[in-house]
Amino acid sequence: MLNTTDGVSNYTTLPTSMTVWELPIFAVIISVIYLALDVVFGLFTNTLLIMIIYNSPSLRTPPNSHLVNISINNILLCVCILFSLITVSAKPGDLDNSRVLTGIQLFLTSVCAMQYLCTFASIGFYRNRTMQKPSLSLKVRRTIVSRSILISILITYLLGLVFTLAFLRDDDDVSLSLNPLQRRFAIKAIPPKDHLTADQFCALGFISIVYTIGLIVIFRCYYNICRTLNITGTIGRNRVLPLNRNFSLSSDATGDLNLHSRTAYAPEDNNSFARPYSIPSEDLDSSVIVHYKRNENLLAFEDIFALENPILASSLKTKLNQKIPLGATLSNSSTTSTKSRHLNFADISPGADLQRLQTIKNNSALKKQSLRRDRISLSSATKNSIIMLSAYISCTFPLLLCSIPGILDKIGTNRIFVLLSFRLLFYLNVCIYPLWYLLFSKRVRKCMFRLFENVLLCLKVRR
Repeated sequence: MLNTTDGVSNYTTLPTSMTVWELPIFAVIISVIYLALDVVFGLFTNTLLIMIIYNSPSLRTPPNSHLVNISINNILLCVCILFSLITVSAKPGDLDNSRVLTGIQLFLTSVCAMQYLCTFASIGFYRNRTMQKPSLSLKVRRTIVSRSILISILITYLLGLVFTLAFLRDDDDVSLSLNPLQRRFAIKAIPPKDHLTADQFCALGFISIVYTIGLIVIFRCYYNICRTLNITGTIGRNRVLPLNRNFSLSSDATGDLNLHSRTAYAPEDNNSFARPYSIPSEDLDSSVIVHYKRNENLLAFEDIFALENPILASSLKTKLNQKIPLGATLSNSSTTSTKSRHLNFADISPGADLQRLQTIKNNSALKKQSLRRDRISLSSATKNSIIMLSAYISCTFPLLLCSIPGILDKIGTNRIFVLLSFRLLFYLNVCIYPLWYLLFSKRVRKCMFRLFENVLLCLKVRR
C-alpha cells in the first residue's frame, strides 16, 4: 500500500513497496530565505568586482584574470541557486520537469566545485612559476593564465557531465539522493544494496584523480611560495646579500638585476706588495701596460664593500691610505687622468673604488625598494589566495565527503538534512570571495570608490 502525505493522485503509479517522504515546512522556509539572500548578494558582489577589474587599468593583470574566472564561476553557481530555489519552493507535484531541474543542479554543482579547485591550482602554479622565473614577459604570463583557464574549463565541464549522467538515475530515492533541495522523496521498503555500477565507478575514479592532482599541485606550489617568502622553511636562516645574488622577485614591468661581487686581484707572491706589478689587458694595444703600486696598508675593495656605511668606509680609507704621488692614468671616469679609448677600462685612480661603491649602493637601494614593494605585494596576494583556499576547503569538502555513496545510508531520512546543510554551506562560496576583496583589498577598494565617483559624474549627481 502506498503511503503519501497529501494524497496526490499522480503518485499512484509508484510501486507498493515505496513510501513518499516530504521535506518539512521549516526546512523549506529556511532554505528559501537563505537561497534568496545568497543569490542577491552573490550576483551583486560578483558583478561589481568584474566591473571594477574591467574599468581599472591597474587591476587588469594576468593574476586577476583568475579572480575574474572565479567571479564568473560564482555567477554560474547563482544560476544553480535559482534552480534550487524553484525546486524547493514549488509545491509537490507542480513541477513536471523536476528531474531535468535536478540534473541541472547536479551538473552546475559538480562543475563549480571542480572549477574552484582548478582555479586555485592554476593560481598556485602561476605564482610559483613567476617566482622561479621572474624575467618572464607579460605575453608569456598571459599565455600561462589563458591556457590554464581553458584547460580547467574543459576538464570540469566534461567531468561534470559524466557525473550527472551517472548519478541522476537514483536521485529520487531518499537513501541515494544527491540533491536535497526537493519537496518529495521516495523511501523503499527494501534498502538497496551498497554497490556502484560501472559508469558510476568510472565517474568517481576520474573525479578523484582530478581532485588528488589539484590538491597536490596546490599544496606543493604554496609550500614553495611560502618557503621563498621566508614564511616557513629554513631559507630564512640562509640569507644572502642582495648584491651577490640574482633577485628572485620582480614586478611585471621590470626584469632581473644581475649584480656580481667584484673580486680583487691578489698575486700569489707574498712579497709582491713591496714592488709594483702590472696587469696587461687584451683589449688594449700590446704596447700599453698599466703599472701601479699597492700599499699593504691599503684596505681591500671587499673590505670596503662589506661596510654598509660608505661614510665610514671613506674615513677608514683616508686614515689607512697614505698619499702616493701618481701620474696620469688611463681611465674612463677620473677627471684628472687621461681618457681611454676602451669604455670597459676600470679607473684605478684614488677614490674611484669609493665612487663605484657609492654608485652600486645607490642602484642597490633603488632595487631594494622595488624588491620590498614587490615582496609586500606578493605576500599580500599569497595570503589572500590561502584564505580563499581555506574558505573553499571548509565550505566544499563536507559536501563532497557526504556525497560519496554508502556514507549516509544508515541514518535514514536524516541524510536529507545533512546534505541540505552542507549544500547551503557550499552555496556560501558565492559571496565569500568577492566580499573578501571588496572589504580587505586596498587596491580594489580604491578602484571601487573611483568607479563610484565616475558613475556619479556621469549621472551628474556630483561635479
